[in-house]
Amino acid sequence: MDKRDDYLKYLREVRALSENTLTAYGEDLDEYYAYLKERNLDEMDVTVHDARDYVRYLKERYAERSVLRKVTSARTYYTYLAKRELVRHNVFSDISLREKGLHLPSFLTEEEVKRLLSIPREDFSDERDHILFLFIYNSGARISEALSVDVNQLDFRKRRILIQGKGKKLRYLFFSESTASELRSYLEKREVFLATKGKSAEKALFVSERGNRLPFSSAHIIFEKYAALCGFDKEFTPHTLRHSFATHLLERGADIRVVQELLGHESIATTQIYTHVTKSRLHETYDRAHPHA
Repeated sequence: MDKRDDYLKYLREVRALSENTLTAYGEDLDEYYAYLKERNLDEMDVTVHDARDYVRYLKERYAERSVLRKVTSARTYYTYLAKRELVRHNVFSDISLREKGLHLPSFLTEEEVKRLLSIPREDFSDERDHILFLFIYNSGARISEALSVDVNQLDFRKRRILIQGKGKKLRYLFFSESTASELRSYLEKREVFLATKGKSAEKALFVSERGNRLPFSSAHIIFEKYAALCGFDKEFTPHTLRHSFATHLLERGADIRVVQELLGHESIATTQIYTHVTKSRLHETYDRAHPHA
């Protein structure tokens, strides 16, 4: 078994990453090794100059987001090798992609969130969609986390839910008093709806039109539908609501380490992307409001 296989096994068994993430890492490393082979380079002898050449190679072929992902794949791989003393230094730790090329996440303004949550509901599906949006925005949950929640996980007394997030790590999701009230109302309607489908034993909080757990693919269709209904001229996905949750907390003065904990980020560096978003909003406000701007 070569070092790549060892690394992917580590990601699967120790880090407990999803199969989709593992596939992405594997493909990125395959491309990196093909690059090294073409230039007669050995992974153990790669220098910082070689690493920078690789980044230039990627920038000539891919969009910024893909370059960032591929460089991150190489960096984390070399971190793994360095920790096991298979290389002396992680050459990719010295590579810094320029901040102006950083992809800032799409998010909704507070007014856009109000518009989304004010859409009239006519049937149970509309109620479910509303609660799904409210749940993610209120808790900062990933869509996979939201869809995995069972009704018996809801702790209304403490207004929280213990979930298993990325890497099988446990953390609490919290919800407000007003959201708790809407959840109780939704659960009553859910019970009636499931009875009509003969699915009263279903445990999932979010259910499909057939009364089963709402699948990931259906959730994305729901978001596309409401993007059109709201007339959003920006990306609107489950992650957009999660981004909105984090951005609005920071704009209202929340500590970044608290936000990191709420989002379930392993590294504070991942959460810091939202400080770029809030800084850009501050700049926009300055330009719009200052008499000399």
